Amino acid sequence: MKTLGLPLIFILATIVCLPFMVQPSMASSTIYIRADGSIDPPSAPISTTNSIIYTLTNNIYDEIVVEKSDIVIDGASYTVQGSGTGNGFTLYSATHVTLTNINIKNFEYGIYLESSSYNSIHRNNISGNDYDGIEVYFSSDYNNITENRIEANGWFGVGILYSNNNTISANDIANNDDGIDAYDASGTEISKNRITGSGEFGIGLYSSSENAIFLNNFVNNTQHIYSEYSTNRWDNGYPSGGNYWSDYSGTDLYSGPYQNVTGSDGIGDTKYSIDPDNLDNYPLMNPWINLAVVDVLPSKSNVGEGYKLYISVTVQNQGWNAQTTKLTVYVNTTIVGTIASLALPKRSQAILIFTWQTTPALKGNYIISSTVDPIPNEPDVRDNNRTYGRIVKVTIVGDVNGDGVVDIYDAITLSNAFASVPSSPTWNGNADINSDNSVDIFDAILLAANFNKKI
Repeated sequence: MKTLGLPLIFILATIVCLPFMVQPSMASSTIYIRADGSIDPPSAPISTTNSIIYTLTNNIYDEIVVEKSDIVIDGASYTVQGSGTGNGFTLYSATHVTLTNINIKNFEYGIYLESSSYNSIHRNNISGNDYDGIEVYFSSDYNNITENRIEANGWFGVGILYSNNNTISANDIANNDDGIDAYDASGTEISKNRITGSGEFGIGLYSSSENAIFLNNFVNNTQHIYSEYSTNRWDNGYPSGGNYWSDYSGTDLYSGPYQNVTGSDGIGDTKYSIDPDNLDNYPLMNPWINLAVVDVLPSKSNVGEGYKLYISVTVQNQGWNAQTTKLTVYVNTTIVGTIASLALPKRSQAILIFTWQTTPALKGNYIISSTVDPIPNEPDVRDNNRTYGRIVKVTIVGDVNGDGVVDIYDAITLSNAFASVPSSPTWNGNADINSDNSVDIFDAILLAANFNKKI
């Protein structure tokens, strides 16, 4: 079993060796994104037109040092590959940098942050690095590490050292020596990750307390958790739940916050004990799954009776397996659309458009909502439903502002949106009276035909 001595060796090795391995002058072939926005050398296969968004245009076989803050680096699915030395990406004292859509492999550290905060590492594939896939080091705070595939790195999938308030969420962390390690780190949220096949620990915690670790799937790690001088929270309360532990042997005969109500709820009746100071109060009986309706958005808030209203629904499968569910859209309690078998791949999002055809004599206020049916073993269904936060009015044709009369104020609003489409900065869905996704002369004709009408 690891003791404090071995982590200290790792820390000392990091402190002593990294300054020599990752300084900006590390190699003549290193590519820099300079603080002034320039790319050095200019021949590097990275393009930018505005010094804000940088896009890879080919595979790169060198290290990249980022000196500029407030930028996005989009890998465009290209690969940054090393030969077992240095770092794929190095950030020193950089903030608000996004690294996305990049394959990073075969370095010592795939991504290395030092004194760099408020950055985003999102949707990358990071694999086969000798030490850590991602190293967050020394006062690198408030970084978001989300939706990455982090696999087969020699030490840690993600290492957090002397840094606080970071988020590690929705990552697939597989076959690393340790999935995640934290040294002297607090305020970290580790959630919704799949941590599998770790050679030693799924998560190692060393003098790292006041972190929140929940809704993760711990599967087939040699040891799921190692905790030394650390006390943390291991669940998100009831009914959200804790984590899934592949070695949990409890039963599920009861439900409720105290697990004393007859009837199963997908949460184990007994706590999962890491040690006396670290308990998962609500261990999940099955790998964490969750469907959520994350947005319901009508195309307008005022619609003339007899005309169409489009309703956009965004639904997510946040879990790690494909799911099929039923989605329903309501206006008040009336069903206006249903997909009986909506197939959602793992970790996916779908945006679906439904049409509500209003009819005459239906003036009034309406509530728009949507729901997805729970799937088996889904422990928390509170986000399976969502309601649009405002009232939608069915009113007189031409009543653009919804005040019950067609007058000059409606004409002014339509005029301000004239010749616009949904992508235009002047777009106003309420001015699209005939719901054809264009504010044009036909809408003006409808408004004129109903001018001075009142409810």
